[in-house]
Parts: sequence; structure tokens; C-alpha cells
Amino acid sequence: MSKNEFVLYEEALALKELGFDETCFKSYQRGKYRPCVSSDLKLMDVAYDDFIDLCHAPLYQQAFRWFRETYELVSHIKEQAKGKYSYNIERWEDYSFSSIIVGSWEGAELDCLRKLIEIVKFHPLFVQM
Repeated sequence: MSKNEFVLYEEALALKELGFDETCFKSYQRGKYRPCVSSDLKLMDVAYDDFIDLCHAPLYQQAFRWFRETYELVSHIKEQAKGKYSYNIERWEDYSFSSIIVGSWEGAELDCLRKLIEIVKFHPLFVQM
């Protein structure tokens, strides 16, 4: 697995704030990427320095699955033309968002993930969940 398959630190922290606490292959500690201490790692306040600012580093596919299973937000990314990608985020018939970006597939994934985080944090449909 390459490092770019994992969610970036800022997005991983945002996922933690939203309640993401699943077992991951990697974690971040104070923004530094590292192997997980154990497969049973749970995010809690612990008095040990090793666990300060610790958060999971999920794979993008794991983060997208978590949004689908937790908030029923389904996202799709597809290539429109060389260097031009679109993503759609839907939830049944009560929410839909689409965007087109220029760049790379990885850039589209990151943009889509950031939008999912923003939706869950601020959209009235999800704020009370």
C-alpha cells in the first residue's frame, strides 16, 4: 500500500471529530504518519505521550464506505475527459451534490472527501444525527 492511499492528516482529524473510530493499518501522531500500535487501537483520552494527538489514517475507500454506512451518503468519482473528473454525492432523494474538478483522480478523491466532511458538519440534514 502506498502512502497516497491514506487520508491526509487534516481530513483524518476531521473524521475523528465526526466519530470515525475504526481499525486502520496506519495512524497519525501529531501529524506524523506511522504504523498503528495495534489493531485494537481505540481513540480515547489516555495519559501516555504516545497517544496524544493520535488519530486513525483510514484508506480513502474506508472513509467513503464509512460515510455510506454511517450517513447513507453515496459518492461516485468518474473521469469526464483527460485530466477532468467529476464526483457526485447523493443520499436517497433528499440530498444531491455534484462537482467537476481539473487535476487527478487523487485530487478528485480528496475534494470529494472534503465535501463529505463539510456536508456532515454543516448541512441541517446531518447536524442533528
